[in-house]
Amino acid sequence: MYPILIDIKQFSVLVIGGGKIATRKACGLIEAGAKPTVIAPKFSETLLNAKRNGSVILRERSFQYGDTAGFQVIFICTDNQAVNRVILNETTPRQLVNDTTKQQNSNFFNMAFIKEKDFGIALTTAGENPTRTKLLKQKIRALLKNISLD
Repeated sequence: MYPILIDIKQFSVLVIGGGKIATRKACGLIEAGAKPTVIAPKFSETLLNAKRNGSVILRERSFQYGDTAGFQVIFICTDNQAVNRVILNETTPRQLVNDTTKQQNSNFFNMAFIKEKDFGIALTTAGENPTRTKLLKQKIRALLKNISLD
């Protein structure tokens, strides 16, 4: 793995799924300046609010063949393994794909990111242990609150 930061707003981004994980991914993408397209039969209230704000495109339906065409970054966030396989089968090597349900299907991983006003800290277990990454992030945040960086 090679860690990088990318300017995501330059990419066309697709999130498939409308639940908790899809919402978290979409919100992070929006915060980073992207305007993701999200496809799902139903959406969280957070995603519906993001649509009202104009920061996300929602397609209220199930995934259909051909939906990944034209997207450069794809997040698979459904709990339906059959649908996830169909999505994977239509992606190409030129697309960045993150299968949040089965990391070995991914060709990139998100890093946990702690953003302060003048610096950031990225953490990763390369998709091996997201729970550990989350715990490390919490501990580092707590540590940062207790020390002065001035």
